[in-house]
Amino acid sequence: MTPGPFRDVPLACTLPSIAEAKAQVERWQAFDADYALSSELSGAELTIHYAKVDDSISRLRELVAVEKRCCAFLEWDIDETGSDLRLIARGTPQQLAAINVPVPPR
Repeated sequence: MTPGPFRDVPLACTLPSIAEAKAQVERWQAFDADYALSSELSGAELTIHYAKVDDSISRLRELVAVEKRCCAFLEWDIDETGSDLRLIARGTPQQLAAINVPVPPR
């Protein structure tokens, strides 16, 4: 059993329809194509670095707002304090694998 607040949450998207889930994936793919710089996976934390501009900040906020509802089994944070924009997702390795984010080799 997973320790912490997400131990009993299923690893499943809770968007109301397949069409909405597909649209969210497509929004992520477009966003990543526009702004992704690098990513790193360390145990229970996935960090994705993005170019930091007004458009990327607002789009990432919108994407994460949906993820907090549909993939509540992860903890989602945005760090805007550095020179880049960082998305930080926290959970167990199994939970992070469930969101199927490709992590490039270091």
